[in-house]
Amino acid sequence: MKLILFIYLKTTSMKKTNWKSVLLYIIRIVELVITGAAGGIGEATTRRIVSEGGKVVIADHSKEKAEQLAAELTQSGADVRPIYFSATELQSCKELIDFAMKEYGQVDILINNVGGIDPKRDLGIEKLDINYFDEVFHLNLCCTMYLSQQVIPIMVAHGGGNIVNVASISGMTADANGTLYGASKAGVINLTKYIATQLGKKNIRCNAVAPGLILTPAALDNLNEDVRNIFLGQCATPYLGEPEDVAATIAFLASNDARYITGQTIVVDGGLTTHNPTVELS
Repeated sequence: MKLILFIYLKTTSMKKTNWKSVLLYIIRIVELVITGAAGGIGEATTRRIVSEGGKVVIADHSKEKAEQLAAELTQSGADVRPIYFSATELQSCKELIDFAMKEYGQVDILINNVGGIDPKRDLGIEKLDINYFDEVFHLNLCCTMYLSQQVIPIMVAHGGGNIVNVASISGMTADANGTLYGASKAGVINLTKYIATQLGKKNIRCNAVAPGLILTPAALDNLNEDVRNIFLGQCATPYLGEPEDVAATIAFLASNDARYITGQTIVVDGGLTTHNPTVELS
C-alpha cells in the first residue's frame, strides 16, 4: 500500500505545556509527512507507518528530536525528512500544508494529534485561570479545526480523504482538575461529528480516538507509580496502554479497512470508562 503520512508532535515538560501533537496521515501516495512524530503516540505512529514502507516528513516542534528520529530511521533504510512545526501558530499550520502540497501534491489523510495543558493553571472550575482559556482552546481545538480546514479543499479536489483526530477520555468523562482540557477535547469529539456530517457526501471520512492513560515518556516522567496504579486498578485489562496501542487504532481508522466508519470516537483506554466504580475488577 502506498502511503503519505503527516504527523506533528510537540513535547515539552508536562509541568508547563504537556505536549502538542498533530498527525496528518496520507494514503495512496508514496511519501508520508509526519508532524509531531518525535515522541510518544506520534513516534509510535511514525514507526508503524515507516514499517509499512511509507516515506515520511517528520514535522516536530523540537527540531532536534525530529532530526534524531529521522537519522535513526534513515539508518534502517527509511525515506524520512525532518521539519520544524508549531501547533500554537496558525501560520505554521498553513506552511505545513503548503509544504506538503509543494513536495507531494496531495494530502489524502490528516491525523490531528494535538493536546496539552499547564496543570497548575487548568484546575477545577472554582480555581482555574480563565485567562488561560484562549491558549488551551487554540492548542487543543483551533489547531485541529484549522488544519482540517486547510486540507479539506485539497481532499475534495482529489476525490476524497480521511481525517483522524486524537481526542481524550477527558473529553467524555470528568475529573477534579483539567476542566479546560476536558472541555476542549469534548470540542474535538464533536468537531469530528461535524466534519463527518458536512463532508461525508464529498467522500471525506472523519473519526477520532480517545486514549486513556498511555505510558508515553511524558506520562512516565510525570505520573508516579502510585498514580499509575490507580488507573491500572480501574482498567478492565491487566495492563496500561502503550503508544503503539493508539498508533494501531489510528492506522486502522486511516486505512481503507475502516471505509464505512465515520463520525465515531474509538476509546482506547483498556476498559477504564466502561464500568461503574462499584464493579470489582479482579
